[in-house]
Amino acid sequence: MSKPSEREASRQAGFAMLVLLGIIGVGSIGILLVVDNFLPQLTERAQKVAANLATTADAARTAFARNGVFPNNLANLATASGLPATGAWRLDPYGAVQDLDYRRTATGVRIRSRGLDRRFNTADDVAVDVPAEDQLRVRQRARLRLLRALLAGSPHRHAVSMSPSEVDAMRSAMRTIALGKRAFRDADPIEQAALTVAMTAAQDEIADLRFLHGLPAMPTTLTGAGGLMEAIGRPDNLAVDGAGRALVFDASLGVVAVGWDRTGGTDDDM
Repeated sequence: MSKPSEREASRQAGFAMLVLLGIIGVGSIGILLVVDNFLPQLTERAQKVAANLATTADAARTAFARNGVFPNNLANLATASGLPATGAWRLDPYGAVQDLDYRRTATGVRIRSRGLDRRFNTADDVAVDVPAEDQLRVRQRARLRLLRALLAGSPHRHAVSMSPSEVDAMRSAMRTIALGKRAFRDADPIEQAALTVAMTAAQDEIADLRFLHGLPAMPTTLTGAGGLMEAIGRPDNLAVDGAGRALVFDASLGVVAVGWDRTGGTDDDM
């Protein structure tokens, strides 16, 4: 049998190349179809993770606002927040019908998804933290406002001899101190210095108005006979913060909450 001519060999090689390119093309289309099908699944799953983490975090905040404490597991969280006990909100979309990881920490609650590799404690874990201090401050704000408003209307901060502008000045000074204490924790050093100056000026304003109108001296204690709670007509059992811990007497505002560190005079006081 004679060897194929060069022209015939070239024609066969070209045909083989076309076949190879066709195979590669078909394979590439298949790969693209798989990728196109896979990416939406990943996107949808990531969205479900974000939604479930957000729902669980909101439930933790709700539970803390109602009870002053985070529940210790997802079942109790459902009861405390009003979510369905076996709802899809608690599932980890990366976890093969397994729950999200929910646990209390020294500073709040952490909620985690396993991530794409379906294992905890790896780099692709997705987590949300709910700080206890932030929830405590939200919970106790209303009580502090009430007690301070009662003080502002008491003889220790108000007199019939005060003009409307002086009444406003007294309340404004108290508000400046309260807002300064609330903002101090999260302020940078320059902002903290400015807040300190503003609060000191407000304290001087209160002292000047008290002297000018002969207001009686503040009680020296918060509770008990002769204490501030008695002076503003409230029972001693209301002198607690959002977690049921005792408030602290303050000469300017009447009461302050010592914050999560449970120590007065620190930057998380409120």
